Amino acid sequence: MDGGHPAVRWLIAGAFLATLAVSGANAQNATDSGPREAMRRGAAAMASGNFGAAVAAYSGVTRQLPDFAEGYFNLGLAQEQAGSLEDARASLERALHLKPGLRGANLFLGIVDYRENRYKEAETSLLRETGIDPHDAKAYMWLGVCKLALDDPESAITPLDKAFALDPTDEDILYHRGRAYLLVANASYEAMFKLDHDSMRVHQVLAEAYAQGYRNQDAIAEFELAVKMSPRQPGLHEELADQLWIVGQLDPAADAYRQELALDPQAESAKYKLGSLLVLNRNPAEGVELLRAVLQDDPALSDAHYYMGRGLLSLDKDREAIEQLQLAVAADPANDRAMSAYYQLAQAYRGLHDTQNAETAMKEFLRMRAHVKERQEQHTAQIARKRSELPVDDPEKVAMVAEPAGQ
Repeated sequence: MDGGHPAVRWLIAGAFLATLAVSGANAQNATDSGPREAMRRGAAAMASGNFGAAVAAYSGVTRQLPDFAEGYFNLGLAQEQAGSLEDARASLERALHLKPGLRGANLFLGIVDYRENRYKEAETSLLRETGIDPHDAKAYMWLGVCKLALDDPESAITPLDKAFALDPTDEDILYHRGRAYLLVANASYEAMFKLDHDSMRVHQVLAEAYAQGYRNQDAIAEFELAVKMSPRQPGLHEELADQLWIVGQLDPAADAYRQELALDPQAESAKYKLGSLLVLNRNPAEGVELLRAVLQDDPALSDAHYYMGRGLLSLDKDREAIEQLQLAVAADPANDRAMSAYYQLAQAYRGLHDTQNAETAMKEFLRMRAHVKERQEQHTAQIARKRSELPVDDPEKVAMVAEPAGQ
């Protein structure tokens, strides 16, 4: 990993911080044409990526103000970006000698050590930084990166989890944290495979990998082997049913969900999926009752409102259907399920001869459908889903099925 990229935000901020610091203890030496102006030139050069010019500007500052820690700090940052790592080390060490608690200096000293493959020295500096600033997500991230470089992904997870807790939207942190977990998982799976390459768990993990790779038929084959080997293993039948549903084998999927519930009657996600599948597959009455039970036990499964609404529509219970579909929209008005719910609401209002509300719901459906089409032109549809998620209806297919030709 290039040590320069995470530094950029610090580089600019540090330069301006040090510019302001000139007006303190060293104010008597700072004139418009002296260190203050040189700090400004250095900051501008850093911002434009002209690191050589930044090194020249900050070198002038340190010559004029040899006891100015922030000047050496900025010089070290510029030298690190310019690729002069040994010079950067000397400047950062000088900054820390002058001001041991200087925020950020140990972080960048650690980055320099990392780039020179001195991982243990890097850890020492980065640990110092976390002591000075316990909220520095980048310091924890680099600690984890050092552990990864030492082929110790298990030890990397703790600092990377800390970095993630401090800044869950940082792309670099997300990447390194994910990589650490992936390496640990792969090592665990490799050990499992060595123990018995034909075990139920091996077939299960192969099936899950195929499912994540959208190879659904291969996933089904592996899940079926796993189920055959351990027919009473909780979760296996549900995972198999999920894949069967995705490929359109609805009756076998329903059978697999029922087998899961026979093993574990409290498996709420399997009950929710079975109820939803029955609503869509010729058995809305039983599906609605299952969904009522699910929502009573776990109100957080808000998509169950949508499927219950569809089931109630099939049973000609339009008013109850409207209530459930409105709850589905309210749970997340912007998601694709809400879009389908608006279409179903339009049908329910038509059944009650409520023209105004039917038109309003249809307009909202059409607006959201246009947005989805635009989004799908830029991204492929996501197939892998959380255990509690079900396939979202294709609004075009919904309209084709629900609307008689020529209407």
